[in-house]
Amino acid sequence: MMNILENILTVTGIIGLLYGIGSWLYYHKIGFYLFLNKIMSSKREIQFDLTTSFKKQDSIDFKKIEKFLKEEGYTLRKQQNLKNSKIYNLGNFLFEVKQVDLMDDDDRNVTIGVINAAITYKSALKVISDYKKITEHIFEVEDINSKHSQSSLTLKYGDSNPFMGRNLASFDKKSIKNFSCQVSFSEIIGSDDPTIDGTDIFIYKESINYTTNNLDNLVNVAKICFNTYK
Repeated sequence: MMNILENILTVTGIIGLLYGIGSWLYYHKIGFYLFLNKIMSSKREIQFDLTTSFKKQDSIDFKKIEKFLKEEGYTLRKQQNLKNSKIYNLGNFLFEVKQVDLMDDDDRNVTIGVINAAITYKSALKVISDYKKITEHIFEVEDINSKHSQSSLTLKYGDSNPFMGRNLASFDKKSIKNFSCQVSFSEIIGSDDPTIDGTDIFIYKESINYTTNNLDNLVNVAKICFNTYK
């Protein structure tokens, strides 16, 4: 009888220890937290917007963009076809290109992006990869220095923002009226390399936002954060 009790206490102690270690890692090590979310989030719809903006002296060539998209195998269906603003339905996402004359100089502000995406994890990975390819092509044909551009990723979580759960687990989410947190890029990607140049990531109650002039950094953050959807 004593042996049985000792075995039960031993097993209970081990389980308690593992639970304690797991809890500490979950709330203190973001890499473990994201890994756990990836395992638990097999079925999820990822909602996000992507935009890239830059200045240009002359008008953007919409026909060159359309030609490239066709060469990449997309069937173009125009959701909006205005002179300076077009939205292309590329199957599982909408791709927008628009330009606006600036009041204080002769340049035009051009914005391209993926709008209101709500797709599966696998599709989201393809979209972010395709977006990088399309954007880099536009930079090349329009002679744009990417360092002079700004790319932004907004991920929409609604009431299921995992970063809110991680930081404010003891609070009822409905009682939280507003939330804002600024996190370093290296913390999200799990690297302490001081040579990595990355701007901060902003976490809000129902979304996160990351803005950079480095498309590789944007893709890295997107791929990591896609894993946080439940």
